[in-house]
Amino acid sequence: MTSMGQGLGKMGVPTELPIHFFTIVLNGQPFIEYHLQAFQELELPWHWHIIEGVAELKHDTAWSVAQGGRIDPSLHRNGLSTDGTTAYLDVIAARFPEQITLYRPPPGQFWDGKREMVNAPLSYIQADCLLWQIDADELWTTGQITTAHSFFLNNPEITAAFYWCHYFVGPDLVVASRYCYSQNPEQEWLRTWRYQPGMSWAKHEPPQLVNRQGEDVSRINPIHHDDTEAMGLVFQHFAYVLPEQLTFKEKYYGYHNALSQWHRLQSESAFPVFLRDYFAWVTDDTVVDLAANCGVIPVAVVDMTEEFYPVWDFRTESELAEIAQASSKATPKIAVDAVFFQLLHSGIGRVWRSIFQAWVKSGFAENVLILDRAQTAPRLPGLRYRLIHPYNQEAAGEDSLKLQSICDQAGIELFISTYYTTPIHTPTVLLVHDMIPEVMGFDLTVSGWREKQLAILYASAYLTVSKHTAKDLIRFFPGLDQAQIHITYNGIDGIFQPANQEQIKQFRTSISLEKPYFLVVGDRVGFDGYKNIRLFFTAFNQIPNKTEFQIFCVGGQSKLEPELAQIISHESIKMARLTDAELAIAYSDAIALVYPSRYEGFGLPVLEAMACGCPVITCHNSAIPEVAGTAALYVSEDDPSDMIQALRKVQIPEVRDGLVQAGLEQSRQFSWTTMAHDVANVLTRVRQQRAEQGETPASFKQKLIWQKFRQLQAELAKTQAPGQDSFGLEHLLFLIQEMESSKFWQLRRVTHNLQKLIGQSGLVDEVIIDPAKPPELQLLQAKQRINWIKTSKFWQLRKRWLKLRQNLGIPGDDPDSPLL
Repeated sequence: MTSMGQGLGKMGVPTELPIHFFTIVLNGQPFIEYHLQAFQELELPWHWHIIEGVAELKHDTAWSVAQGGRIDPSLHRNGLSTDGTTAYLDVIAARFPEQITLYRPPPGQFWDGKREMVNAPLSYIQADCLLWQIDADELWTTGQITTAHSFFLNNPEITAAFYWCHYFVGPDLVVASRYCYSQNPEQEWLRTWRYQPGMSWAKHEPPQLVNRQGEDVSRINPIHHDDTEAMGLVFQHFAYVLPEQLTFKEKYYGYHNALSQWHRLQSESAFPVFLRDYFAWVTDDTVVDLAANCGVIPVAVVDMTEEFYPVWDFRTESELAEIAQASSKATPKIAVDAVFFQLLHSGIGRVWRSIFQAWVKSGFAENVLILDRAQTAPRLPGLRYRLIHPYNQEAAGEDSLKLQSICDQAGIELFISTYYTTPIHTPTVLLVHDMIPEVMGFDLTVSGWREKQLAILYASAYLTVSKHTAKDLIRFFPGLDQAQIHITYNGIDGIFQPANQEQIKQFRTSISLEKPYFLVVGDRVGFDGYKNIRLFFTAFNQIPNKTEFQIFCVGGQSKLEPELAQIISHESIKMARLTDAELAIAYSDAIALVYPSRYEGFGLPVLEAMACGCPVITCHNSAIPEVAGTAALYVSEDDPSDMIQALRKVQIPEVRDGLVQAGLEQSRQFSWTTMAHDVANVLTRVRQQRAEQGETPASFKQKLIWQKFRQLQAELAKTQAPGQDSFGLEHLLFLIQEMESSKFWQLRRVTHNLQKLIGQSGLVDEVIIDPAKPPELQLLQAKQRINWIKTSKFWQLRKRWLKLRQNLGIPGDDPDSPLL
């Protein structure tokens, strides 16, 4: 091994904390020429150690041999670079002998793996310093380096730093997601260490610097990604921007067909896309988008006007600032928190998925960043995603603070949640689907409904899916600015249309439907019975020709509720879970959809039924008349005789035909395209209003209040007495095991098995803990399973038994314990 130059720092002046950069390189053009430009602007002592040559495929890199990696003769010339890197390094080392040191193996020889390469400079570093790995294609600005240096200087307890990077997979393409390929925070990107003489590299992939005691320096007291990002320390990694880089990956690492796959990605015209669809070695949900869409201004730019070869240029820090200032006037960024898809699978999810699809078609999706909670958001081409932490309802204060940090980092100007999450000062628009908890008298102190109230109070503007929901919103929150409440009706999926007779015939056979049927869709009971299907069952039981019909229940609980089972015999009822395509056929074939709900924020099944040519029997209350218009048979919500009359009337051909035609016409007034357009218009308008207003003393005061409130909420959640929600996963799994060992839960199992033996459907759908999911999601699933167990009739029976024992003075468990 040979070295050239052993200078100690800029101008030879000692410092408390000089920076020693190190770069291992083979064929580093054109990016190797950028770094000196950035280093020369530094107002602090620095030294650059450059280790050139071929690393044998050993130790950390031995994995590539198994997949075909090899050191092809075309990759080097006598053990060094073939692309002009060697000559360039000779020139700069000669010009700056006090600040640049070169390390090379003897001619024709290779390094004994990359670990030997990175260890080569350490014996020349005889004082404490910052050790900074900068690969040839990793570009940092002078300002970023200075900021990081100042941080380490002012925080001597910090031992290392992790960073995010903008990972380029084309000249203008970057990875747009996190916690994925190229963005794994467990090991990427660890680039800066507080070095002391005697430390050494134990590994290079991933890098592991150890002290004399064998401790990993990066694990002692590092600063992590979010903190470095908050300081603007996100570097640019031009990993896959040149054909030569892909050729190298093919040969050295064994990435088969890497070049052809890369060319296919470069020819793509519609972004964002999933990287796995192009790079075979990527298997997760990594998203790629145009750098401009992600607000990333490339430091390195290529001029393709040259006749024979592209010319690369590097933007200065002032040029980057000018471009950033100009681009800040572009279309605003809007964040959509896709949290609902983590929590539930119901109609609200369908609403948002449909809005997303319409935004992609209209182009409005270019303005939107989807915040994906632990990879639960629907993946649609044309949307941009940012993977973020899972939602924990019991830590809503901390979640709010994190959301604000994300909004700040991404330059978000407006926020809208698919449920009730909020940041602490970024303006929000709230989409309100209903006011059922408030109208029906739910316990609004429960954390979920409490967060809804906070979201309403925090929002700058509101969207409601019906006029009636808007009226209820004002009724319960009279202080809201009514001018900021906008109506936008739900739409209808194209799949909901009349089926043909062949489809109906096949469907009837597959489901084993033997008679004409009345259709029930969704929840049948609801809180305090507000879904009111009991009215229908009572009336059905009294019609003279009831034996000629069936009741077909789609969705809802998989077992018929006891209060309904007492009214009608099991033989009259058919139950199933259907896909949307099957549901459309079920609507098309039904005598009528019976939907006697006492309250709806909208009533999507009513609209779906009408679109499929299915008559609707419903009640004239809440938002239902806005959806059904004059195209439904309306009945009193408490009068079985009124329902009996409607059940008879809908069987009359003339009446039925009139309802079908009126329903089809009524359904054409609703579309997801219209709703998505309305939502987009409100979002754009609110953003413009807030931009024009600027920050007033009142808004500044409100920001401080919300920030303080959420901070206190977060602190309170951490200091509360241990309850179910503060336990770790291991403890919750133990708790579930204890709960399921109860005699009453064992009774449930026996009942379940007996029902299966006699051919009845099972009990309520179980909440499963999926061990394949991330620990954070398993924790949430465990909490949901505990809540599911506690709402079971068997667990309620246990609680009543314990209460009885307590009243009788018999010792035992406390029936009111939060864990019981």
